[in-house]
Amino acid sequence: MRRWLSTFGALLAGGLLAFGLVAPAGADWTAYHEGGALSAADHSSGRAAPLKPAWKAAGLDGTVWSEPLVYHGLVIVATEANDIYAFRERTGVRVWHARLGAPVPASTLPCGDISPTVGITGTPVIDPRTDTLYAVADLRSGASARHTLFALEARTGRRRFARSVEPPSDPLNQLQREGLALDAGRVLIGFGGNDGDCGQYRGFLVSAPAANRGANTIYAVPTSREGAIWSGGGAPAVDRSGNVFVPTGNAANGPGQAYDHGDTLEKLSPTGVQRDFWAPASWARDSAADADLGSVSPVLLPGHLVYQGGKNGRGYLVSTRHLGHIGGELFSAPVCTSFGADAYASGTLFVACTEGIHALTVKTAAHRFVNRWAGPSDADGPPILAAGRVWVTSTSDSLLYGLDPRTGAVRARQSTPAMEHFSTPAASGGRLFLATGQTLNAYTIGTAALHRR
Repeated sequence: MRRWLSTFGALLAGGLLAFGLVAPAGADWTAYHEGGALSAADHSSGRAAPLKPAWKAAGLDGTVWSEPLVYHGLVIVATEANDIYAFRERTGVRVWHARLGAPVPASTLPCGDISPTVGITGTPVIDPRTDTLYAVADLRSGASARHTLFALEARTGRRRFARSVEPPSDPLNQLQREGLALDAGRVLIGFGGNDGDCGQYRGFLVSAPAANRGANTIYAVPTSREGAIWSGGGAPAVDRSGNVFVPTGNAANGPGQAYDHGDTLEKLSPTGVQRDFWAPASWARDSAADADLGSVSPVLLPGHLVYQGGKNGRGYLVSTRHLGHIGGELFSAPVCTSFGADAYASGTLFVACTEGIHALTVKTAAHRFVNRWAGPSDADGPPILAAGRVWVTSTSDSLLYGLDPRTGAVRARQSTPAMEHFSTPAASGGRLFLATGQTLNAYTIGTAALHRR
C-alpha cells in the first residue's frame, strides 16, 4: 500500500497531493477537462466525503451538452438556447445570465441529434489573465445559420466583442461540437458535421485572435468531405511549446484510395499550420467503417507521449516529438471503443469506454500500457479525478459514480436527471458540478483543500 501511495499519490488532510502532484494555488476549472494536457484532475479537493446533493439550478432555457466551468467562485454553464448562466459555487444563486442570440431550430438542419435548437454545443473556455470567457454560438440567420465567437467578461457576463468564425462551408452542415482551447493568444475552435454525417461538411480548426485584432486562420482537413474535428465533445490538447493536437474523424477516402488525413492525429501550430501527423495503418478501413479516431480527445503524457483512442477499439501511444506519419505509433493494443475524453494521473490513464471505464497502467519509459481494471459497464462518460475518486457518468442510466482509482470499485453512486451524450462533470473545492438536461447540479464530494480566493 505504501509503495502504491508513493507512485499514485494520496489525499492528505489539510491539503491535496493529487496523485503525486502538489496542488497549485487556485481552484478554477477554466476549460474542458482542465485544458492543456487534458488530464482532467481537480487539485482543490481534499479527502473524500460522502457524496450528497448540495444544490440544483433548474429551468435553464436550453439543454446543456457542454461541461460546466468554475471561475472565481462561479459555476458557468452554456446551453443550446445560446444562454450562458453563472451561479455561486457554494449556494447555486444565479449571479448573471447572458443571452447571445436566437439559436438555430433543429428542424432547419439536414440531420442531427440536438433538439429542439442548436446553440452553444462546445464547452467554452476562460482566459484568467484577461478575465474573458469565450463561447461559440450557432445563431439563426434567416433560413441559414452563422457561427459567432463571443467574448464575455467572465465575472459579470458583460459582452466584450463578437466576431464570425465561420469556416468556408455551408453553416447548416457544420457543427461546432468540440470544446474551445486557448493557445498563444488564439482561440481554437473545432468544426465537424451534424450527427448522421449528412450534407457536404469538412473538418476545420479555426484559430481566432483572442484580443479581436487581426484575421482568423483556418486549418482544413485535406479531404473532399468529412474528416470532422469533434472529439466527442472533447477539446484540442495543447503542450507547453504551444503545439496543438487534434484528431480527425472518418473522411472521404477508403481502401484503395489516396490518404486524405481521415482518422489522423494532427500536430498544428496555434494558427493552424500543420507541423506533423500520425495515422494508424488501418486508417482507410477505419474511414470506410465510420470508426473515427477523432471520437475522443488526445491526452498528453509525460515523456513526450500522447495517448489516442477512438472507435476502432485500440489505444495508441505516439511520440509528440515525431508523430511518425502512417503506422508510426510507438505502441498499440486493444482497449475499447471510446468517446469524449480520458483522465490521467501519475502513471494511470482512465479511459472513457462505451462498455464502461477502463484504467490502464502506462509505462512511459518503456512506451507501453497494460489494462489495470474495468469499472461498471454503464459508467461510460468522460471521467475526471477529484477528492481521491474517479468520477464518471452513466448517461444511459442517469447515474454518477465515484470509483476507487486503484481498483475501480464503486465508492459512491448517485441518481441524476437525464443527461446528454458524453456528459462530464467539473470539480472544485470539494464540490462536483454536473449539467443534466436543463439543470445544473452540485454535489459535495470532499473537503476543500485550498484557501478559497
